[in-house]
Amino acid sequence: MTATASFTGDANPYGGGDPYADYRTTDFPFTQYADLADRRLGAGVIAANDEFFAQRENLLVPERAEFDPEHFGHKGKIMDGWETRRRRGASAGHPWPTDEDHDWALVRLGAPGVIRGIVVDTAHFRGNYPQAVSVEGTSVPGSPSPEQLLGDDVKWTTLVPRTEIGGHAANGFAVSAEQRFTHLRVNQHPDGGIARLRVYGEVVPDPGWLEALGTFDVVALENGGRVEDASDLFYSRPPTPSSPAAPARWTTAGRRAAAATGATTGSATGWPPRRGSAPSRSTRRT
Repeated sequence: MTATASFTGDANPYGGGDPYADYRTTDFPFTQYADLADRRLGAGVIAANDEFFAQRENLLVPERAEFDPEHFGHKGKIMDGWETRRRRGASAGHPWPTDEDHDWALVRLGAPGVIRGIVVDTAHFRGNYPQAVSVEGTSVPGSPSPEQLLGDDVKWTTLVPRTEIGGHAANGFAVSAEQRFTHLRVNQHPDGGIARLRVYGEVVPDPGWLEALGTFDVVALENGGRVEDASDLFYSRPPTPSSPAAPARWTTAGRRAAAATGATTGSATGWPPRRGSAPSRSTRRT
């Protein structure tokens, strides 16, 4: 993991108005990559040891977390995120959690790949966020069950070591592990609430799956396609073709003279379209 701008400590209590007015964030260089944990790519939170106050699947909602100061349920304030109950000690003589106590969630990436950065977003969790988080990754073929992923034979690689984070903030971590991952284990130390999880990286598809498909879109995000560069990034990056999770449009700065604007699309699979044809959803690898 490479250090980035970090936030620690509580945020001020909500005082009314725009709840994002005092949200703490910064520009993370790795957000140029695709979100491998986007639900629109098929990602999911397949298990969690506790989701007493708020459901684990909220972690991967594509939209930013919402806050309604008047939204309460029979368990108390309802938050838009994954929130666990507070941990207690083993006895009256030891009423606080041990250093090893933590809550966890297992995330299946929508597209496996090499992870470049992770954002643990604690938006609106101003005081009831975890003291620290850690994230581990593994690569397991097929569709393993939570029990299989938690088995002793599965090797987990630390992507984000146990690190203190801040409330109501985008807590970002650059990742340097040069290997392909299919699943993550997100840990809260010892407990608390996380609004959103974003996992940015480069898609590395399963060659066996591509071979089984035979014919596929070589520039689709889920097959490893990506935008390498563009002549104009003034407003936004060009969307990856055929991506359900890509922005709807690419907007460039207005031109005042005759010139060309274009983008270059790459494919992680390394197979170009057939000679003399434009990329399409029916392009066959050659």
